[in-house]
Amino acid sequence: MNPVQDRFSTIALLYLAQIFKLYPRSDDIDRKKHMTEQSKPIFLYAEDDLDDYEALKEALEQITDKYELAHAKNGSEVLDYLQQQRGPEPCLIVLDLNMPIMDGKETLLWIKSQPAFQHIPTMVFTTSSREEDIKLCQSNNCTFFRKPTLYRDLLHVVQIMLQMCGGPKG
Repeated sequence: MNPVQDRFSTIALLYLAQIFKLYPRSDDIDRKKHMTEQSKPIFLYAEDDLDDYEALKEALEQITDKYELAHAKNGSEVLDYLQQQRGPEPCLIVLDLNMPIMDGKETLLWIKSQPAFQHIPTMVFTTSSREEDIKLCQSNNCTFFRKPTLYRDLLHVVQIMLQMCGGPKG
């Protein structure tokens, strides 16, 4: 190439780069939209009962659309989520105690034993009212709530979850 052709090629490349900045490819737009959606703070809820998960999701959505609710069906899925970084780090981990494969107690103890995750606020959200479950939670810097039977009480617990996550955003 002679200097004129070389200069023309450089100018053409710069021009094309500007066009692509002005008119991004559609998959770039989708990726940016996905990144924006994923930038919402996340509650990670470990719950094997789909009805309980859906009730909490509905209550959260009624209060705000500024948070996402990620679902794990058991403690093993919580570990996978955290270790494999399947998503952004949750601002709160909510654990049911009675789950198959790996229960909430084992999951709580694992989270609190891991330097990379022990700073994440945790809440046990269960039907249990056993004193030993409450003490386990207290001794591991965890908030304990019994699952309410009334929807308005569930909304109150979700407000507390939002505060644990850094405050209401909606």
